[in-house]
Amino acid sequence: MKKLITVIALVLLLVVMLISQTGCNGDTEGAEPVASESNRWLELLNVLPENEVTLKGAYLQDFSYLMDKVERHPEITDRYGVSHISVGSTSSLFSRYNFMDTEIVDEYKNTLGFTLDNVEQMISSGETPQAYEAYRGIFSKVDIDNAVKTGPLNDLLEIVQYGDFEFYSWGEDNEINLSIRSSVRPLGRGHRLALVDDFIFWMVWTDGIEDMLDSYSDKIDSLADIEEYQLMARELAVLDVFHAYFSTDTNSYSDMTDWLEQSGDMFPIRAEQQERLEESINDTALLKPYQAFATGAGLDKDGYFLAIVLLNPDKDTASRNASLLEKRIKETENVWQGNSWLDWINDMQIESKGRLTTAKLYGAICEFWWERFEKLDPRFGGVYEPLLLHE
Repeated sequence: MKKLITVIALVLLLVVMLISQTGCNGDTEGAEPVASESNRWLELLNVLPENEVTLKGAYLQDFSYLMDKVERHPEITDRYGVSHISVGSTSSLFSRYNFMDTEIVDEYKNTLGFTLDNVEQMISSGETPQAYEAYRGIFSKVDIDNAVKTGPLNDLLEIVQYGDFEFYSWGEDNEINLSIRSSVRPLGRGHRLALVDDFIFWMVWTDGIEDMLDSYSDKIDSLADIEEYQLMARELAVLDVFHAYFSTDTNSYSDMTDWLEQSGDMFPIRAEQQERLEESINDTALLKPYQAFATGAGLDKDGYFLAIVLLNPDKDTASRNASLLEKRIKETENVWQGNSWLDWINDMQIESKGRLTTAKLYGAICEFWWERFEKLDPRFGGVYEPLLLHE
């Protein structure tokens, strides 16, 4: 299971809240969302090159927008706290960060020239070590340049010119040196770092950072160039979420049965979980196959909510999946906790808009946005929920 990272400290320093008990209801069909002049989700997706890794899953988190939402809805409180919503999946840069430990904070300042306080948005995709990471915020070129040239591993530092950009590089790709471990570099890897406008790119292999630079400068296709992602990004803007996950890696009934067979003794399932899982995939209608999906967490005057956007092959499938998703919510249970989905949902709005099926689910289910609908993997278990499983 992927772990939470302490990037949530950025949020927890400012607010802890409780989920509201009210929401909205409705079931309508409309047109696909209209593009706005500026879409922050597309801006963030633009730094991720289109490839098998990024298409499998991309996490985008907008902490500054979350804080803006909180300030606009001070009346809303949440017993779960923001820590259950703001997470990191594949990010490694701040995995050891502790805002309470001044020595660690100083290490980031002295090593990189910035800390978590400089970060407003986070982008991540892939599994460590071959993970793409980017951070958007307020950074000082002077502070970063001074830190990397005078801080740890400065004897290994190279400044690489790549087209119109330059980036900092330490050591060989993916090289591990346990003798130089630190909070910034838990395995002693050198990494590559680039500051481009208000983005920091951070990874452990040269091709990866060059791909991100090419993606950002539109020399190669990014996730923002994919029509399906454009449609979902625009709908997430309409739903007004502050965190989002995008993927074309949908899960089918055959995926689930293969996973159960492969996991076997590697990931044993308790009898009651097995029963709930079998009921969820065999005794309730499955969704119709869809092409891609996005999930997200949002906050409005009615409370926190989980947003779901399914990109379907046509309008008819979108409409059918709206009905089927509501049916699955009402007739299945949460596999791992053992509760009815309705116990996690205060109110819901499910509708179809052109090729899109969208859902806005208010309540504790909002914290499920980030890992509960990832692709099944026999190496991991205990988190995936088959709510969005299709035929």
